Amino acid sequence: MITDELIDLMAEKCILNDDDFDAAVLDREPKRIQTVNLHHLALAAKSAEFARTIERADYITADGWPIVSLMRSRGIDPERVTGSEFIERMLAGRQFHGKKAAILGADRHVGDDFRGQLHDSGLHVVFRDHGNRRDWKAKRVAKKLQKYDVDLLIVAVTPPFGDMIGEEVRKAGFDGVVINVGGAVNMAAGHATMAPGWIRAMKLEWFYRLLQEPNRLFRRYFVECLPVFVKYVLPNYWRPARF
Repeated sequence: MITDELIDLMAEKCILNDDDFDAAVLDREPKRIQTVNLHHLALAAKSAEFARTIERADYITADGWPIVSLMRSRGIDPERVTGSEFIERMLAGRQFHGKKAAILGADRHVGDDFRGQLHDSGLHVVFRDHGNRRDWKAKRVAKKLQKYDVDLLIVAVTPPFGDMIGEEVRKAGFDGVVINVGGAVNMAAGHATMAPGWIRAMKLEWFYRLLQEPNRLFRRYFVECLPVFVKYVLPNYWRPARF
């Protein structure tokens, strides 16, 4: 469930901008970074276990303007920091050159394309598993990651399962960096379309995605997320920021 304590804890762990996100990945200290959007809060409202998964992340990011508004009500002023834009930077730059990466999730053909992109950017994909997620055992996955000396585990599975398996793998002994990016790998590999920059600037990315996948997203946005937005985000949106 969503509590003031959960929101306060999110604010304490919130990464403020893209540069801080990249720095947290590069310092190699064991950690899990969870991007959080309104859908995550909707899931947390229904599941105490998933709310604890958010609490246990070492860092969170405000992935979407509703979460940015919520964080501002807690006295910080984060930028919108998304997993998809992190993947874009990772593929476009050379700051992650030489890192050993692993991919957990996504379809195999998507993983094939994404692996090639990572290699072109100087990352070495040393392990990946695109199998049935019901067959994943956290201890077994963590052991494989340790065997291949993985620096960065990219979890390409949508919430709640993606975030929860990422936390389980870390608890099972993986001492690298875990990043939950949901569908960002599909976008990077060209199997889904990211909203143009001007649409993101107008805070209409949700509408752009709804037009692309109305059958899948209508219920998520209007049945699951809208009540959470009205109850938790909207009151804080009109409240003066504390900073």
